[in-house]
Amino acid sequence: MIQQDAIVFDRITKTFPGTARPAVSETNLVIERGAFVTIVGSSGSGKTTLLKMVNRIIEPTSGTIYLFGTDIRQKPVTELRRSIGYVIQQIGLFPHMTIEENIATVPRILGWSRQTIEARVNFLLDLVRLPASYKKRYPRQLSGGQQQRVGIARAMAGDPDVLLMDEPFGAIDAITRKELQDEFLAIQKQLVKTVLFVTHDMDEALKLGDRIVVMHEGKVLQYGPPFHILSQPATPFVSRLTQSDNLFRQLDLIKASEKMIPLNGREDANAPHIHTRDSLKKALQTLLQTNADDIIVIDDAGQRLGKITLEQLRLTDR
Repeated sequence: MIQQDAIVFDRITKTFPGTARPAVSETNLVIERGAFVTIVGSSGSGKTTLLKMVNRIIEPTSGTIYLFGTDIRQKPVTELRRSIGYVIQQIGLFPHMTIEENIATVPRILGWSRQTIEARVNFLLDLVRLPASYKKRYPRQLSGGQQQRVGIARAMAGDPDVLLMDEPFGAIDAITRKELQDEFLAIQKQLVKTVLFVTHDMDEALKLGDRIVVMHEGKVLQYGPPFHILSQPATPFVSRLTQSDNLFRQLDLIKASEKMIPLNGREDANAPHIHTRDSLKKALQTLLQTNADDIIVIDDAGQRLGKITLEQLRLTDR
């Protein structure tokens, strides 16, 4: 293991009492620091069990999980959980506490000063795009989407390096869900946490993840970048899971940064450009509109990082 690895699953197996088949079987995974990893699979595939073993809500039957190089069993459970953010579909806000008090739960336990806690609450409310006036409200006074924003803020309140998210947007309407996905991507870009995000929705997995874990019947069938999962499915199950009749939908879910190739110095100085976060759909539309041979991919500073060509995009069409 190397220092940049945030979470390492080393031959992790979990078999629940009274069951013959392991919920998670002999799983080896390396999650790098700062990665956004989505875990997707059918119901009962083991994805939530895998997630909950990281903060020891579920204990593995065998194997070891390392958090930044340390066996998680070497820490007291309460200390471990305070160091990991956890967001679930049911949100789990304390109904008798105000929004401010909910967010401040972990910082208070950690012994932060009142001024530091207040500053952290204000920062997080602004980060999740909720007005400061909401601090004195109670969860019942907020919509489902607003409550989930508070849940995200509370999970990040102690400034953890790792966030575990178990279908956090699953119970929210489609429009609000898209908004929360976009906002959380912006938050991740700003804070760069290590995120493990469980979802049953392949579109959500493709949109959010830098890398995707595909699970089925307790086993990891494939682990890699979204474009690789789409273009080179490892098994028939993965192929069925990712299959779509809508090529443009798939292109819209893959970031330009995933598919760009190195510059060779012969590119047109006036070639069109897109951002690393823009989709391949936008890249294709720009190429067709400008009749260019390739399109340059740039970062926030305007630096030219690579390019995308029409030939590359053809590989997406399976």
